[in-house]
Amino acid sequence: MTARHFRQGELLFSEGDSVDGVLRVLSGRVEISRQRHGIDIVLGGVSSGQFLGEMGVIEGRPRRGATARAATDVEAELIAPAQFLDLISRTPDAARDLIQRLSQRLHAADDRIVADEQRGSPDLERDLGEGGAVEGLSLAAATRKLRRQIKRCIAVEVPFVVGREVLPGEPPAPLKLDLALRDRPPLRLSRAHFAVVRRQDQLFVRDLHSTLGTMVNGAPIGWHFGADEAPLRPGDNVVVAGGVGSEFAFSLSVADQGRIAQDDAPDHSLALNETAGA
Repeated sequence: MTARHFRQGELLFSEGDSVDGVLRVLSGRVEISRQRHGIDIVLGGVSSGQFLGEMGVIEGRPRRGATARAATDVEAELIAPAQFLDLISRTPDAARDLIQRLSQRLHAADDRIVADEQRGSPDLERDLGEGGAVEGLSLAAATRKLRRQIKRCIAVEVPFVVGREVLPGEPPAPLKLDLALRDRPPLRLSRAHFAVVRRQDQLFVRDLHSTLGTMVNGAPIGWHFGADEAPLRPGDNVVVAGGVGSEFAFSLSVADQGRIAQDDAPDHSLALNETAGA
């Protein structure tokens, strides 16, 4: 076994590299991505104590099927293919952990197939709830990088759909966006990622079948989690699109839930246009 150290942002291996063994992460977190139509898409992450690249060894593949990049400083050890297979055969706990992780991947893949069938369906638009202006509801950037695109607070009228600007060669977003943000590969944002919606007297954030899901005040939502939406509470709410560590973190301020303006709805089209085009 050979110890290796990687700085944040450094590649552990790239999609298409030769399979030279399995990496066991000793400390830090690794981000896994894969290319589709020339675009890098983040698939998930691997943390301390977990294996990385084991599928290629188990299946006997000659090439890596994904790219691994250090999301933080990482320490890992490289285990040769024969050593890894021997370790799994001799260590029941290691074998059990591996089987459990592979089972979780299989369930996630099944969920993704079902979600892909639902993407862009008419039901997606019907799920956006009631429309109208909401007094005291506003959105702002919660990270320095996002402030480069969202330069000031935005008054929100529901439903309010947030997503990513379409890249060359991509189909259009399945819904009309109220806020379109720039993202670079490896992508965190989906073309239509989440929406702020209202149902009766309650405001919610709804994930729109995004690839990486959404977190609302620390609670994950999306097709691969237990719920598609989470309620907003009075005061400040933190919404993160694209998984842990994403720069797409928003502050949603709710002054008074349930009050829908009947007249004099705020005109926030200028703020939206300036923000999306920043």
